[in-house]
Amino acid sequence: MTINKRTGFGLAIALVLLASVAGFTSISSFTSNANAENFSGLWSNGLKSVRTGEPLIEEGGEHKLDPAGIKYGYNLVVNADGSTLSPRAVPLKGGEQLSTTDAYQDDNNTREYARIYTIMAPIRDTILYHFESTSLAEWQKLTEVLANNNIKTKDASKVDRRAVLSSDQVYEYVSGGPSDGSAVMRYLEEAGLELKCLAFKDFNFVNPEGADHCKDHGFETGSGIK
Repeated sequence: MTINKRTGFGLAIALVLLASVAGFTSISSFTSNANAENFSGLWSNGLKSVRTGEPLIEEGGEHKLDPAGIKYGYNLVVNADGSTLSPRAVPLKGGEQLSTTDAYQDDNNTREYARIYTIMAPIRDTILYHFESTSLAEWQKLTEVLANNNIKTKDASKVDRRAVLSSDQVYEYVSGGPSDGSAVMRYLEEAGLELKCLAFKDFNFVNPEGADHCKDHGFETGSGIK
C-alpha cells in the first residue's frame, strides 16, 4: 500500500471498502454498536491482560476511526484527554484518537506514527469489540497491509494462548471462545511494533531488558511500509 503526501492515506479507501462489505456506510458506523450495555456479548468482556492486569475492553476504549479525518502528514495521535502523543514503541491502549492539523508535520516519525494508528486502531477495535460480527474475509481484508509487509504471516505450530499467532490464527483463536486474551494482545502489540520498525527512522527500539524486536525479527528499520 503506497501512501504519499499527494494522495493521502490509501488505507482510507481500504477501510471504506471493508465497511461497504460489512453493510455499513463508514467505519464510524461499523464500530458504533459496541458500548457498555452490550459488552456482555463480546468474547473479550471481563478478560484482563496478563502483562498489565488491565481489562481488554472498557467503555471509551474504542477508537472509532473516521476515514474522512485521515490526511497523511496532517494528523497527530492524541490520548483520551486530547494530549498529543509522541512517536513511541508501546502499543495502543484504547481510547486514543486521530486529530488533524493545519500545518504539515515535517517529522517522519510523527507522520508515520499517525499512519500506523490508522492501520492498527481498526484492527484493534475489530478483534476486541466487533469480532462476533466480522467474517474471516473481512478480517483478512483489514489485515492485508500486515501481510503485504510480511507481518504476522507465519503460522504457529499450535494455536493456544502462549503462541505467537499469525493474523489468520488469531481469528481462529478468538473463534474458539478463549478465556485468555494474552495471545490476542501479544498479536496487537507485535503487529504495531513491527510496522513501526519499518516506518520509524533514527528511533531506539531497544527495550528496558536490552532486546531489540526489530533486529531480532529481521525488520530493517526505516525501510518503509509497503
